[in-house]
Amino acid sequence: MAKPLIVSFGGVTASFPVTLVDRSKIYGSKKRVAIDAQGRDCTRAALSSDGATLIVSGMTAQGYFTRAGRAVSRSEMVGLNAKGEIVEVKPSTLGVEQKAEGPVDPSELLNLSVQSVYFLETQEDKTGLADRLKRGEVLKVDFNYVAGLGVETAYLLGNDAGCFAIVGTPVADQWVEEGQQFAQPEESVDSDDLDFDAM
Repeated sequence: MAKPLIVSFGGVTASFPVTLVDRSKIYGSKKRVAIDAQGRDCTRAALSSDGATLIVSGMTAQGYFTRAGRAVSRSEMVGLNAKGEIVEVKPSTLGVEQKAEGPVDPSELLNLSVQSVYFLETQEDKTGLADRLKRGEVLKVDFNYVAGLGVETAYLLGNDAGCFAIVGTPVADQWVEEGQQFAQPEESVDSDDLDFDAM
């Protein structure tokens, strides 16, 4: 089981076990199974491009190799930024106390590129933090389910169904006011391009 999300806010610290919310948990799911004439499950397979090899599940894999053909393990890989500098790996935030900001304006969520939603278990919360979320307060904390090259943002909120963490990356959109003219950026014309209109 994953470590809990530990939130510090207003002098109290609350711990919430997290469960990923996906479509199958909300709506249920169906699985279509192909069977043969005897009622046995069929196994998906494909032929290689030359038609000589039957490829079934488990026969292919993805890997990384140097130009010399040596396999490179994930533990050897590092992240690089746009300048080619090594990026430090950010650890998971689960199980580590995170200081929450807020209450924040709920409209901040409109500028979040949402990656995932987690349900927060609140049965053991004696701090009253979950009740504050259900009354409409929204808090913001750093969140990384697993270690990665960046840190995402989680907005904590609640309703009658429970408390949730909406996780993603903030985006900076530029809005155009009503009546404002959109200025098309000028494109440089290469003199070597052919002018088909002149032909």
